[in-house]
Amino acid sequence: MSENKAKGPPAHRFSPGYKDNLFYEWYRLGKPSMRSFYSNVADENAVVGRPSIVTVSNWYNDEWKERAAEVDMEVQTVLKETQIAEQVAMMKRHGETGRKMQEMSLNWLVEHQDELTPGTAVRMLVDGIEIERGTAGIPEALEKLRNRKDEDLLDEIGQLIADTPLDADN
Repeated sequence: MSENKAKGPPAHRFSPGYKDNLFYEWYRLGKPSMRSFYSNVADENAVVGRPSIVTVSNWYNDEWKERAAEVDMEVQTVLKETQIAEQVAMMKRHGETGRKMQEMSLNWLVEHQDELTPGTAVRMLVDGIEIERGTAGIPEALEKLRNRKDEDLLDEIGQLIADTPLDADN
């Protein structure tokens, strides 16, 4: 049974590259309904023409939904990795700032012992120590977590849950 001209060419006549381009256009547009997306579907070329809305809907049902879910997962993974990397970089900067503040205050104390008020010197030293203490080891720990396999993290979380006593009163 062949498709008539009104329905468009048979689905198998469209190249995989054309279908890929349509998928990525549909995804880029925010995964709209087929009815609203179909107005964006262009001819593959002058010979093959434009697929019917039924053909595009079949591609959506047979391939695109599952493929979009995979792409969504990849996007989430990249976003999480980016967020962790930014957090690690920020914490490293904070640690370095704390160390610099300590160094400055100690140098100032040595060079200007007679000019410095005790309160200022102590406050600067305490603040620098607190900032360094607050960030010590955290960037490295986050980096280790980032490099671990999902299965290992899930196993560790499962073990923590199993080891946590349950309080029957709550």
